[in-house]
This record gives sequence, C-alpha cells and structure tokens, in this order.
Amino acid sequence: MSAFRGTSNHTLDPKGRLIIPSRFRSVIKAGREECVMVTKLDGALYAYTMEEWDTFETRLRKAMGKHMNKIRRFIIGSAQACPLDKQGRIQIPKDLRDYADIRPEGDVTLIGLVERFEIWQSDKLKDEQDAIEELLQTDEARDELMELGL
Repeated sequence: MSAFRGTSNHTLDPKGRLIIPSRFRSVIKAGREECVMVTKLDGALYAYTMEEWDTFETRLRKAMGKHMNKIRRFIIGSAQACPLDKQGRIQIPKDLRDYADIRPEGDVTLIGLVERFEIWQSDKLKDEQDAIEELLQTDEARDELMELGL
C-alpha cells in the first residue's frame, strides 16, 4: 500500500502554487486521478488522494451526532480538488490559504500521515509541535504510547 510519510519544507510560489514532494506525488499518481482533495481543519490543510477522500467522505456522511451537520458543512463544504500540474505542483485556493495563514512566497511544511498529508504554515507548525512535546511529557500520553509498544 502506498502511503504518505515524512516531512518536507517548501515555499509557495508568488501564484500560491506548492511543489508536492516526489514521494508524495508517487502516492497520488498511484490512484485513479492525479489530483488531491484539500480541506481545512485544525488551522492547517489536509490533502487526500481521491480514493481516500471518497472513503473519508462516506464515513463522515454516515456519522451521527449532535454536531455532525456543522462538522460536515465545515469539512466537506470547504473541500476543493487540486490537480497536479506538469511540474508536480498544486494550486492552493485562496480561501484555503487564508484559513491556514499560508501566504504566496511563504514557508510551508508538508507532513505525511499515511492516508493523508497536512500542509502547515511553518511557524504555526512549530507552535503545534511545541505543544505536542509538552503533551508527551504527561503520564496519560506516556501510558497511551506504552500501550502501543513505544
């Protein structure tokens, strides 16, 4: 199974296009379309292959709960297909860039998380990683990691 793994640092070009690392492009191209579905969550952008997006969207549509209509509206309503161009870039729509505080010619970090990759404004990610480091010092987090054998 192809999967998104690893971290890459990039800069958006003046037109808001992002170069997708070759190891991520190979995962995308293994699918039915050379395209990713990009949505917003947690102050970042989440990018899925079209197959993974279909699976995720089906689960989200079937999910029941008090807040699910609002959650679906937020996630599905903001999702946009971003095809790869011949240079292996995607054009990130302005509304998604604004949400994630990503600016043309700004630094971004891509993080592979197996079924998706996230696109973060680099300074915002540093703050997020600092918070995670703090969390990992708690007994509760350490217990959860020990249950996984880490």
